[in-house]
Amino acid sequence: MIGSRDKLLNEWAGYISKTAGSGALTGKPVAISRIETIAGPRAGALGLLAGLDAGKLLRALAKNDSASLRQFIPWEFKGEPVAYMAGRYVRIEAGWPNKLSESVIRLGDLGSRPKGSGRWTIGKNEYGRTVVPGLNDKTPHFLISGSTGSGKSVALQSAVLQLSQDPDNLLLLIDGKYGESLGQVVHLPNVVGPLAVDGPGARAALGWACQEMRRRYQNGNKRGRLVIVVDEFQEWADDKVFVGLVRKIASQGRAANVHLLMSTQHPTVSAFGDPSVRRNLTGKIALRVDDADASRVAVGSNLPRADFLLGAGDSYTVAPGACHRTQVAFVDKKEIGKAGSGQHLFEEWPEYEAESIGQDLPQPGRQRRSLTHSEIGASLVAAMKGEGRPAFKDRLEAEGLGRPGSDRARTLMTLGRNVKDWLESHDVTLCYQDGDGKEWSIEATD
Repeated sequence: MIGSRDKLLNEWAGYISKTAGSGALTGKPVAISRIETIAGPRAGALGLLAGLDAGKLLRALAKNDSASLRQFIPWEFKGEPVAYMAGRYVRIEAGWPNKLSESVIRLGDLGSRPKGSGRWTIGKNEYGRTVVPGLNDKTPHFLISGSTGSGKSVALQSAVLQLSQDPDNLLLLIDGKYGESLGQVVHLPNVVGPLAVDGPGARAALGWACQEMRRRYQNGNKRGRLVIVVDEFQEWADDKVFVGLVRKIASQGRAANVHLLMSTQHPTVSAFGDPSVRRNLTGKIALRVDDADASRVAVGSNLPRADFLLGAGDSYTVAPGACHRTQVAFVDKKEIGKAGSGQHLFEEWPEYEAESIGQDLPQPGRQRRSLTHSEIGASLVAAMKGEGRPAFKDRLEAEGLGRPGSDRARTLMTLGRNVKDWLESHDVTLCYQDGDGKEWSIEATD
């Protein structure tokens, strides 16, 4: 099979080199000084080095949906051919026919798995090498994208399976599709608590993660990793609390060894709820998606095109300065079952309490200013009056307490509302009278 692939690639390279050299592609001869042939598991590829004429060659090959390129491919390719710049090379790819395709690569066949450093095996790249990403300073968080049938769930389950075998990792699992994907791996060792599948559960789990991140900053003990895995996160894109907690972890988790693996079928800009979340997901595993817009989000750039991938594990693994076309390794239920099971630290997640997290986590060398009695009192009055944030800021400023930033104001308002709720639940009557003689009160109940 490998010999047949190489033969086809060499034929392909000869056709393009001859046509480019004759001037038939660009109107004048283009000298291709080097051609690299790449026989990947699911697709064949050529890397063409054409110097200053690379741009002209690329435009000619990609013109009219790669109409010219299609004439040079000496096999019944699968999917769509694609041409794009990869460093100094013009890179062109086309899928193998079924008889030459290596579409099932088992995780167990890729040799020993990486140990430590937040690494795991994705699969095999176009050069036949094992692709091993890691949770580190360059890629503290990952976006995993792929539509139905792309292999996204397998990629996610495989990552959780492998990361759970490292005792330095703790895993927290949230599934926006009621456990369809992550329900199969929630029993694995080092999973912190139950699978969160609804809004309250997701908020509580993320709230605990933010508390853990806060403790790590305060104590200076950042050993071990907390890996938060969220499948179908777009289900909570309109939940401001959920989005706010994810934003906090995405922006501040790296230095505390708290990491995100975020997965979605529909990678659109709006799916993240906050643009800063998307920017911080610097590592990407892009499986086949539905269209060019989704591809731009999944890959992080216009090219290569993830919507041209072949599905069933065909993917691009992207990190700063690197992009590999990778066949995701297959892992089945039997292998997941052999991995053993562990005991959760929590049988249910502690109730989410916004004030225990705070809106600003302590930074190294920086202490957060404590809340004053006057601020807390003013927050309770604002809760009784139902004031919004602008009115509350005006109140603090008018009472000589300074004008807080939005995060501090939000923290105070949440605290005031929670105190008001607690008083109501304990049959406490609280009255307040303003300068106009108008009175607000919490009525005692029997």
